[in-house]
Amino acid sequence: MNKDLKKFILFLIGSIIVAFAISYSYSAYQSHQQGENIDGVKNTLNFENTHKRVEDVKESGDPQEAWQNQMLEILELLGYSKVDTRPFYKRIYDKLTGKKVYNYIDKTEHETEAGSFEFCNEVLYENLNIKNETVMVEVKDNKIIEKFFDGDKELMQIELTANDDYSSYDQKIYSYITKKTITVKDVLNKDTYLNTKNGIIEYEDGRTIEFTHKNSEMNGPAIETFPNGDKIEFNFVNNKRIGEAEKFYKNGDREIFKYGENNKKNGNSTYYFANGDIEETIYVNGVLQGPAKYIYKDGAVEHYKYKDGKRIED
Repeated sequence: MNKDLKKFILFLIGSIIVAFAISYSYSAYQSHQQGENIDGVKNTLNFENTHKRVEDVKESGDPQEAWQNQMLEILELLGYSKVDTRPFYKRIYDKLTGKKVYNYIDKTEHETEAGSFEFCNEVLYENLNIKNETVMVEVKDNKIIEKFFDGDKELMQIELTANDDYSSYDQKIYSYITKKTITVKDVLNKDTYLNTKNGIIEYEDGRTIEFTHKNSEMNGPAIETFPNGDKIEFNFVNNKRIGEAEKFYKNGDREIFKYGENNKKNGNSTYYFANGDIEETIYVNGVLQGPAKYIYKDGAVEHYKYKDGKRIED
C-alpha cells in the first residue's frame, strides 16, 4: 500500500475517534448540566430566542455577546429566519475554534423577487430575479461576516468589526455583482477621534471616493480619486453631491464648478489650464450649454457657445 495513502487512512481513523470522543464528552457534559440547571442550559444554547438572549446579555454585562446578538437581530427584522442546516461535524469544529456559524433563509414569502440593494447612494445590485436567497453568518469575537447567496450564486458579503468597547463598529460591504467595496468606519459615530474621512467606496476600475458620514449617511467633505491620478474635492449632503467642487487634473489643469441635482454639474464653471489660459462655461444637468468665454494668458478673449456639449462658433 502506498505510504502516503496509509498515513492518510490512519489519520482519518484517528480523526474519527477524536471526533467521536469529543462528541460523546460534550453530550455527557450537556446532559449533566441539564440535570443540575436546565434553565441555565436553555438560556445558553437556545439560539432561536434572540430577543430574550439580548435582554439576558445586557443584564449580565457582556458587551461582546450583546453586540453579536443585536447584529443578528437586524437580519431577523429584515425578514430572514434562522435555520439549522449546518452538519454536526462542522458544528463540533466551530465550537473547537470558538466560531459560531448560522444559516438564514428569506421568509418574505416571495418565490421570485426582483431584488435590489443600495448603500451610501451606490447600487450594489439591482433587478435580480432572486429565487432562493440565503445568508450564512460567521461570528467570532468582535467580527461578524454575513454572506448573501441566491442558491449557489454569491450576491454580496458584509463584514462587521466592533470597536474595543462594542459601542460602535466598522462595516465593509463587497458586491460580487458590481465589484464595488464600501467601507464605513465607526457606523454609530461613537469614536470621536475619527474626525476626518471615515468611509471609502472602492470601484473595480480603481476609482475611489473617500467621505465623511453620520450614521452611515454621507455628509461633509469628500475626495474622488480616479485611476489616472485626477481628483475631485466636493461635499456630500445627505448622500448627494451638493455645492461647489474643484477637480484637479494630473497634468496641472483644474476646474471649479458646482453640483446640482442628480449629482451632476450645474451652473457656472471655470477651467484653469496649466498654461495660464481660462475657459468660462455653463453646465445644465452635466452638459455644457449656452455662452462660453475663452481667455488666453496674453489677455485675448474669444466668445462662443455650447449646445448639447458641443462647441458652436458665433
